Amino acid sequence: MDVLTLLRTGLGALVAVAGLVAIFGGTLGILRFPDFYTRLHGASVADAPGAALVLAGLALMAPDFAIAVRLLLLAGLVVAAGPILSHALASAAHAGGLSPLSGRYKAPRPGAHAQGDDP
Repeated sequence: MDVLTLLRTGLGALVAVAGLVAIFGGTLGILRFPDFYTRLHGASVADAPGAALVLAGLALMAPDFAIAVRLLLLAGLVVAAGPILSHALASAAHAGGLSPLSGRYKAPRPGAHAQGDDP
């Protein structure tokens, strides 16, 4: 393995790991945010670019130029389709009558009992 291939593989791995970190951040948003609309926002902001970074990293590591071009085209499709699909989901939820949370949201504290519950 020559130096250029080793450098290309290492750089591709770094880009792919950066994409995985972004996807992990979107997953935390899905788990942490209180309602559908904020969860959708957290997922759409992080997951489409994260997936594109993973695909770009794979394109850097691809052994063939044709495979790299296909991966980059797929990354472009993911980036273009992500906002469209998020908008479609939000529109369907709104049309279905799902309303967002209003007012200040107070997250439940771990270990705290709700009012009226006997310990």
